[in-house]
Amino acid sequence: MSDPGDDEAEDVDAAPLLRYSNMQREFYEHQAQISQYDDDIVESVVGSYAEHEQWGDYDRFLMKYVDASFTNKLGLDFGTGPGRNIIRYHHLFQRLDGCDIGQTNLDNAAKMLERREIPVPRLLLTNGRDVGPVEDNTYDFIFSSICMQHICVYEIRYSIFEHMYRALRKLGRISIQMGFGVSPGKVSYFDNFYDADTTNGYCDTMVENPDFIDNDLRQLGFQNFEYWVRPVGPGDHHPFWIFFTATK
Repeated sequence: MSDPGDDEAEDVDAAPLLRYSNMQREFYEHQAQISQYDDDIVESVVGSYAEHEQWGDYDRFLMKYVDASFTNKLGLDFGTGPGRNIIRYHHLFQRLDGCDIGQTNLDNAAKMLERREIPVPRLLLTNGRDVGPVEDNTYDFIFSSICMQHICVYEIRYSIFEHMYRALRKLGRISIQMGFGVSPGKVSYFDNFYDADTTNGYCDTMVENPDFIDNDLRQLGFQNFEYWVRPVGPGDHHPFWIFFTATK
């Protein structure tokens, strides 16, 4: 699908997409504004912040294929929030950028990085349906955790995959975590629930079958799909998590 930019606000077909993206932006802006990231973190965006910092599956599966060669490569954290994963993994890359739908999240990420004396990378504002103002063939690795599962509109997730593919260099890799398994109150993988009035765990999608993801990625040109079904992570209510990866 083509990217429905904000200049299409009067397009009838784009209106549901814009409504959902605006809802998400407003939600995350509010959550970021009431969070604190000083010595004592009071956090409303990530949730279970300290527990996520200790969750070993991120190292084992999200970063499974990140080796010493990546110190000369560029990475992008999709849905970076306050930059938790940039702080955790920046040392593995030449530069690890972040993108997010909320400007306050990006501002908080910059402050967190500066406080830890970590150089602030590119922090890119997205429209909720892309990866921000990124040139084609820029990144070697794009990853995301506790983010894509919060988007209950299939059309938007597909658009994000499309933009990830565009932004990757040849042979570049995506690595993503989502919720897995059938669960009451979750939206089916292919549903477009434009009218959701909340997000961030309160109205999530579920991956019922890994083939759904594999087929989407293959349509876009991705190859070498792999996945791992794992125990659900901190503060989440899906039956399981799924980590998956593919290359351009």
